Amino acid sequence: MPSIKESAVEKVRQSAVEKVRRELENEINDGTRPPGEPLDETELMTRFKVSRTPVRTAILQLASHGLITIIPRSGTYVARMSPQDLLSMLEVLAEMEAASAKLATRRMSLDARKKLKALHEQAEVFANDEDAASYDRYNAELHGLIYAGSLNSYLTGHILSIRRRTKVYRRSVFQEPGRIKTSYIDHGKIVDAIVAGNAEEAHRLMLEHISGSSKDFLELLARIPGLMSEDQSTPRAAVKHR
Repeated sequence: MPSIKESAVEKVRQSAVEKVRRELENEINDGTRPPGEPLDETELMTRFKVSRTPVRTAILQLASHGLITIIPRSGTYVARMSPQDLLSMLEVLAEMEAASAKLATRRMSLDARKKLKALHEQAEVFANDEDAASYDRYNAELHGLIYAGSLNSYLTGHILSIRRRTKVYRRSVFQEPGRIKTSYIDHGKIVDAIVAGNAEEAHRLMLEHISGSSKDFLELLARIPGLMSEDQSTPRAAVKHR
C-alpha cells in the first residue's frame, strides 16, 4: 500500500498530466495548433513548468485518441485527419444530429419550441448581412437547443465530441459565398418541422442539412494545402498560429 507521501506525489503527477492534456486538446481542437504542427517536448515542459514524464504521458493519451501522431525517428505532430476518416465522422454526425432532431420533436416543451422559433427568426439579419461570426454563434445555439430538447445526454455527448474533433476543419465553412443563406433556409425548415411535431420530417431535414454542410466543407478543405493528409508518415511543417 503506497504511503501518504507517495499518494500525494502521484496525485500531483496526475494533475500535471491532466493540465497538459487538457490545454493541448483545447489548442488542437480550436486550431491554435493546426494539423501537421510539430510538438516540442522541451517547449511544453517549460511552458507548463513540469518534467518530461507528464508531457509524454499527456501526448500518449492524446495520441490514443487520434489527436497526435507519433512518428519514430521523425517527431510528434498534431494529427492531420485523412479525408476518409473525416468523411466517416461526418456521416456518423449527420445520423446522430438527425436522431437528436427527431427526439427533440417528440420531447421538446412548448416553451422550448417557442424559444427555438424566436432564435431562428432573430438570426435572419445575420443571414442577410452574411455576418459569419454572428451566424456561427447562432448556429451553435440553435443546434444546442435541439440537443437539449432531445433529453438524451448520451447522444448529445457523442455529437459534441465529434463537433470538437472536427471543429478545426469546419471553422471556415461559413466564409463560403452563399453558405450562410443556404444554412439559414435549412434551419427554417427544420425548426418548422419541430414546432409542428413532425418527427420524421425533422429527422429527414436535419440529415440532409448536415450531409449538405459536410459536402460543402469537404470541397473547401480540398483547396487548403496541408490541412489534410492521406499519409501521416510524411507530415508537412506547419506555420504556428499563436
